[in-house]
Amino acid sequence: MNAGSTTYSIKDLENFCGIKAHTIRMWEKRYGILTPERSDSNIRHYTEDELKKLITISILNRNGMKISKIAKLSDSELLREVLRTGTGDESGDGSFKPGELIMSALRFSEEEFREKLVGFIREKGLTDAYLQVFHPLMQKARVLWLTDCISKPQEQFIRHVIRTVLISEDISHDAAGNGQSAAIINLGDTEYENNLVFLKYLLRQKGYNVVYTEGTLTADDIRGIHSVRPFSVLAINLPASEPDDEVKVFCSTMAKELELKKILVLGRYDSSGSWSNGKAMAVCSPAGLAEWADSL
Repeated sequence: MNAGSTTYSIKDLENFCGIKAHTIRMWEKRYGILTPERSDSNIRHYTEDELKKLITISILNRNGMKISKIAKLSDSELLREVLRTGTGDESGDGSFKPGELIMSALRFSEEEFREKLVGFIREKGLTDAYLQVFHPLMQKARVLWLTDCISKPQEQFIRHVIRTVLISEDISHDAAGNGQSAAIINLGDTEYENNLVFLKYLLRQKGYNVVYTEGTLTADDIRGIHSVRPFSVLAINLPASEPDDEVKVFCSTMAKELELKKILVLGRYDSSGSWSNGKAMAVCSPAGLAEWADSL
């Protein structure tokens, strides 16, 4: 990993990785995973090299590896674990071939890249295209950036174009309404916004009127949205660092206060079991999102 000239604040790292600033500070102190420089006023500054390392750590952490184990890995071992963890396709049949797609993205050829993505939608349908091609492609692009094989603008370009294709498909495909409303709230980070846009499409195909705004919101915003447009189904994306016990209490409070029928929680390590008397459950993958939406 080669350090760049750009520096980042701890808030930047929080936004990029979905790991809260106090957790980053604790990991620095306890495990020494990062060694930021400090200004005269004791403000932390991180290099792009350190940003990449923390993103690598967050990927492994989200996939269930404990931070105590991650902290013992060298940079090369971290990347090897990410390559093994995060580049498979959801279909599991090995059909995902990213080379040609990535080459058009590396040239920043949006028309060509978009045309290829739409071709997969026409062939497979949006749900299978996202599970088997789009999401694995974003994972692959992230690993390529972490290993300095592509630039950060190229990796962000891939995610941006995929998001615009998802939004376009969502707008153009209407489904008969079921008279119910749902809300998708991002309380975590923006790196996983495409999964939320995909979930919006899935819910609309089930007939739900969906309230979703890009960017991160707060718990009070959930109540504010509900007061204007009541909803019975809530999907929330939370930082992976939020303790499960606190998340379960939060879900129980929301379910009771807003009289919700179902709550979906993204950003957890473990998707086993259900919470709040069966009203809430956690999902860890796009395939899990599709299964949950299909069960409504």
